[in-house]
Amino acid sequence: MAHTVCGIDLGAYSVKLALFEVGFRSSVLRGLEEIAVPSGDAPLLDRQLDATREALASIGGVVTTYLALPGDQLSVRVLDLPFTDPRKIDQVVGYELESQIVSPIEDVIFDHLVVSDRPDGSTVLAVAAKREEVGAFIAAAEARGIHPRALYAAPVVYRALVPPSLAGEEEAAPPPCQAVIDFGHARTNVCIVRAGQTINARTIRRGGLHLTEAIAKAFAADLDRAEQAKRGEAFLASPGRPTTSPLTAKLDTVLREALAPMVRELRQTLASFTSSARIDVASLLITGGGGRLAGLLPFLEAELGIPARFLAVRPALADGGARGSSAVEGEDAEFAPESDSHALAASTVLAGSGGGREIDFRRGAFVFRANFSILRQRAWHLVALGAAVLVAAGVDVGARRSSLRAERKGLDKELKTATQELFGQPRDDAEAIAQLLRRGYREELAPSPKASAFDLLQQISVKVPPADKIKLDVAELDIRPKKTFIKGTTDSGAAVDEIAAKLKEIDCFEEVTKGAITEVSEGGKQFTLNINSKCP
Repeated sequence: MAHTVCGIDLGAYSVKLALFEVGFRSSVLRGLEEIAVPSGDAPLLDRQLDATREALASIGGVVTTYLALPGDQLSVRVLDLPFTDPRKIDQVVGYELESQIVSPIEDVIFDHLVVSDRPDGSTVLAVAAKREEVGAFIAAAEARGIHPRALYAAPVVYRALVPPSLAGEEEAAPPPCQAVIDFGHARTNVCIVRAGQTINARTIRRGGLHLTEAIAKAFAADLDRAEQAKRGEAFLASPGRPTTSPLTAKLDTVLREALAPMVRELRQTLASFTSSARIDVASLLITGGGGRLAGLLPFLEAELGIPARFLAVRPALADGGARGSSAVEGEDAEFAPESDSHALAASTVLAGSGGGREIDFRRGAFVFRANFSILRQRAWHLVALGAAVLVAAGVDVGARRSSLRAERKGLDKELKTATQELFGQPRDDAEAIAQLLRRGYREELAPSPKASAFDLLQQISVKVPPADKIKLDVAELDIRPKKTFIKGTTDSGAAVDEIAAKLKEIDCFEEVTKGAITEVSEGGKQFTLNINSKCP
């Protein structure tokens, strides 16, 4: 029974949705949706969730939703641990994280991913968010009828778009390290991925809005006109596309100045990662609405010295995540189609439908609890299926009972024939027959002793110390059922102890009790031993 799952990107400019029809064997892209966040004085989160509720209402039916917590509310840390045992990692991540974040550990909720194992330990990506903010986020969503099954970490979840199968072009070559850069309206997510694992991530609090504001300020225009100019006339000049008028030249200057803080943050992020991880970033995968700015690719390549490509997400969604995303090569591609702004929504829905291990803040007190709305919607179908199963089970039971009755009659007939030969008369009471057989073949036969008196005599002669070690003269040896008596003379009390210890090694003897030891002529010691025996 297929059901709809939806990954949601709560953007500052618009809310993006990626919808899958998930069946038993495959997932099919149902569509991509985008709805603008309404303006107003209400908090941004409330306006985003209102837009989300409106979009979900237009879809219809029951939809399982997955959300991602914005990166500016998260603390992302890379931990190097000297062991690989998952249980130990679970136990120490909180302690390691506590020393690296500002908030007390009891005030945050955290989760982690093991991103690599080494011979001497493991590398863990840990993400923490304030418990109060997570609770407020979930409460605001559920107040509008949105019940997210999972709440992922936005800058980390992009790894779903770069699966291990696409990590390297040749299996023998080491997998390249790629940086997914999602230029949003108010923030930019950076996710560094290698071999299908996120090995570092962060969120930069700058995006397309800052470019729009810079244009509006430079040209004394309102934000709507500045946004229109950014999407239309504006571009970043390059050797292949020089400016053609004073207007485009000024726009180029304004955009470069506005992008300078962003480029500085990106350069520091990549340099810090390369220095700590000792891995070079091979390429930049550009996505997001801000990535539509014309001339952005050659600009980033010139500033950062790393090849840049656009990331098209729709191929990954069309295959249900089996192939992963593709890169749109070159500046001639202009920009990726509408899917480029759906990267976070696509990553979220792929992570949710794939069922793999992800950073998820729906933990502890915030764990997802299903409301069984899907079951209520499918109630009649489930009742019909249940009735069909009961009918089939009844038919099967009836057929088995009929077969068993026929088999029982045949066995009863064989039993009467056999008892006629054994007892002289036919019988059909199986339990009484079994008791007679047991009594006839076990209880009526004489019991076989475990060991005879001769066997015990032979074992005693073997166990007592040899004549070259002690001098032993046995005066009396009486072997009876469950009891044996020995009386004799030896040369010392220590020899008596040794004889008793050796006799205890005989399996039939349970307890060896020494009697009084008396001195006889020529310094000898007379002794007695009473032995409790299990046999004969």
